[in-house]
Amino acid sequence: MNREPFRRSLTWLLAALCLLVAASPVAAGYLDRMRARAEQGDPVAQVALGRAYQYGRRGAKKDLQKAFSWYEKAAKQGYAKGQRPLGVMYELGLGVERDFSKAAYWYREAAEQGLARAQVNLGLLYKNGQGVKRDEREAARWFERAVALDYPRAEVELGLLYEEGLLGARDLGKAFDLYKSAAAKKYTRGMLNLGRLYETGLAPGGVDLDKALRWYRKAARMRYDPARKALRLLRKKMAAPAGKPGPASPAKGEGGQKGQKPRREQKKKPAAAPPDKNAAGSAVERANSYLAGEGADPVKAAAIAMEAAGKGDPEAQSLLGRLYTEGLGVERDLAKAAYWFKRAAAERGSAEARNDLGVMYIEGDGVERDLTEAAKWLAKAAEQGNAVAQNNLGIMYANGDGVVRDKKRAAFWYAKAAAQGEPNAQNNLAILYTSGQGVEADFDRAVELFEQAAAQGHVDAMNNLGLIYSDDRAGRRDLEKAAFWYALAAAEQGDLDAQNRVGVMFIQGKGTERDLEKALFWLQKAAEAGDAEAQNNLATMYRKGDAGGVDLAKAAYWCREAARQGHVTAQNNLAIMYTKGEGVEKDLGKAVQWFQEAAAQGDPVAQKNLAVMLADGQGVEKDMAQAVYWFEKAASSGNMAAQRNLGILYVNADGIPQDIGKAIYWFEKAAAQGDEAARENLARLRQYLENAPRDKRQ
Repeated sequence: MNREPFRRSLTWLLAALCLLVAASPVAAGYLDRMRARAEQGDPVAQVALGRAYQYGRRGAKKDLQKAFSWYEKAAKQGYAKGQRPLGVMYELGLGVERDFSKAAYWYREAAEQGLARAQVNLGLLYKNGQGVKRDEREAARWFERAVALDYPRAEVELGLLYEEGLLGARDLGKAFDLYKSAAAKKYTRGMLNLGRLYETGLAPGGVDLDKALRWYRKAARMRYDPARKALRLLRKKMAAPAGKPGPASPAKGEGGQKGQKPRREQKKKPAAAPPDKNAAGSAVERANSYLAGEGADPVKAAAIAMEAAGKGDPEAQSLLGRLYTEGLGVERDLAKAAYWFKRAAAERGSAEARNDLGVMYIEGDGVERDLTEAAKWLAKAAEQGNAVAQNNLGIMYANGDGVVRDKKRAAFWYAKAAAQGEPNAQNNLAILYTSGQGVEADFDRAVELFEQAAAQGHVDAMNNLGLIYSDDRAGRRDLEKAAFWYALAAAEQGDLDAQNRVGVMFIQGKGTERDLEKALFWLQKAAEAGDAEAQNNLATMYRKGDAGGVDLAKAAYWCREAARQGHVTAQNNLAIMYTKGEGVEKDLGKAVQWFQEAAAQGDPVAQKNLAVMLADGQGVEKDMAQAVYWFEKAASSGNMAAQRNLGILYVNADGIPQDIGKAIYWFEKAAAQGDEAARENLARLRQYLENAPRDKRQ
């Protein structure tokens, strides 16, 4: 048989390595592909199938017994990521009778292989004496091993042992350090526990409600319900003295849209700078210089404000009112805050103080709750042109709080504030335009106002835009735009997945104008918080030059960060960068290692690339048997290049017995996907078979 058309080097015939992004498998056919691989003994596929059945995903109907069966198959092959979920099934009695001893056995098998999650699971069984003899020190040993792997849940569990004194003397310092480390990794339980130590005075330095509030808020923004509850309770604790009525209800938006309740004047914090005792300027400017920077001294700031307030300085009186409201430099005292706001409002006519005093009357902070009095002070501030007060007065008219309910008057004051760029007013006025209350219905104007508020980071306005674009009744149904605004709202609240999605939407121009600068902002935000998908996407931006120019070193850095978290596309891409020396020193051995990581997770692109390395002996000893194995894995998953290459190998009998029938089969598969080289090889092979003597055909 004349094989000359096929006697070419693999380097020339096989597909050159290129930076490819594997497409996510669609639900259709996914289960069949996974099942085929799982039945051949592939533990990665077995675990994937187990997850699909456990959670009812990827088109699978939820079936815990099937999930258990597939996890067990993977676990018995020694696969740690199958052993741990099998332990979970035994611990919780999912698809099998509950058995803590067996749970401990499988957790230990996975834990000994260095799987941090299993180490924590095993540690918890030791802590609670479930399936093993209770032993807090053994629990700590396993938690410490997971902490060494930088696993935040382990830091929290070990911190609890120290806090509860279960390892001897109570050690709040170690507990604090562990919670702080977990919180820095964006782990919500770490944030919650850190906030709790600050709230209860168990943190170094004693009680610090501002820091407690900050950590609770961070966790709450990540939709952690225990933190939301803690945040509500702390705010209640910091609110008016016992016996005072609660705050007024928020303004309700029409048609399910979100409005806001009246709020105090929001002053921007002064820029960070060291205090200057001899600073020129007003008393308030000097006081503000002590409220920021490394040498911040709120007590000194309060002293300066108090001295000037006593002399009748309305700005200082207003500042002192806010210091008493927040407990900065002075003991928190809402009655004193109200006193100074009254001085500034009544005696000197400070618009800011009048607004703040009005809100205090609404909320019953330091004064008896009185909505009529609140409306009076808000009106005075609004007439002076204070945008926050104008919006607050609009809310009072919209709800009929302290005044006769009047949507036209509400719209009037919202419009005054909105014209000054007040985002809450823009959102509230837009709501009235969508419902035609107080103004003639005008969706164009509503969208314009929502967008103005959203551009300032107003989360409710973003959600309201999502509602408009997802609702047929508005006549503006556009699901891409709806998805963008909902995602942007979630991103603003700290949702890492949403931040990544928003970044991708800005890259693709889906639901919004294409904006690479904004894409970079959101991907960087999520990537720095540890989101692997965002890290991989950020790497792609740097590689393509979409982040202000090509920067292969940064591309490699973010690719590596994602790869270390098990992101298969990043692992494959990092391997390719090592083959080319892009952003890293060329290292074919490391390239093979990362291809192996991704290939073991079932990524067909990495499987094909690993096969090429094995076939060429690049970074690894040449091994045609293994090359064929990985080509077949990739080809069976539909990888076009692997199908073509298998066809070549079956013709050349390179590493496998020659089989013309199988060569034709794989060339046809690749050609059907549009592979021109496979189509040419198939045509040559068929031409040869037509002309070859019958006894030479196979």
